[in-house]
Amino acid sequence: MSRFGSSVAVLALKTAVAVGAILCAAGCAPGASGRVNRHVVPTSLVHVALEDFDVVSFLDVDLHTAVQTREAVESEFSKAYGRAGHPRWFFHAFDGANLDFVVARYEPTSAHAPRYVAQRRLRVKRSREAERALGVTDVVREYEVGTRGVKAGMSRREVTAVAGRPQSWIPRSEKGSFDLFYPTFCVRFTAGKVAHVWRRDQCSY
Repeated sequence: MSRFGSSVAVLALKTAVAVGAILCAAGCAPGASGRVNRHVVPTSLVHVALEDFDVVSFLDVDLHTAVQTREAVESEFSKAYGRAGHPRWFFHAFDGANLDFVVARYEPTSAHAPRYVAQRRLRVKRSREAERALGVTDVVREYEVGTRGVKAGMSRREVTAVAGRPQSWIPRSEKGSFDLFYPTFCVRFTAGKVAHVWRRDQCSY
């Protein structure tokens, strides 16, 4: 193994040990998986596959542990981005009681699109403090409050029932993604569902 490859492996191992220690400090105890009104948050990554995000085992952790874990993951991400095995932090889903986050590893393959494979899912008790500390307040608001009656997760039919017929419809390069344009705002769809509601100038033409 080259000196470069060896250093990358050592860095990945150190971070894995650090993250594992943080998680196990929280008890390493799995929690119940029942959900009510659960929203899965789509990724903004284009042409990248996400694997095992809903099947990987998960832990109930407190807010302090979640913040520490995110900081450890993002620190390694900034140092090792682009290299095989680098980690990434994802806000994956939420419901009325919990926020779900996934730590995934980048595993490129020669035969398939680049992918992130889930290593662990963390469930954090939901609160305004947790939403702020973990940087997901705006995402949650898009699903539960929305803009002009349009909320993330809606279908195109639901959007037009609330907002009326759009002025224009613009397809995007990634499959299943497009924008609906209204006089003062636009709606970004991913995989057939609303992903974001933005100012008109924030969507591409």
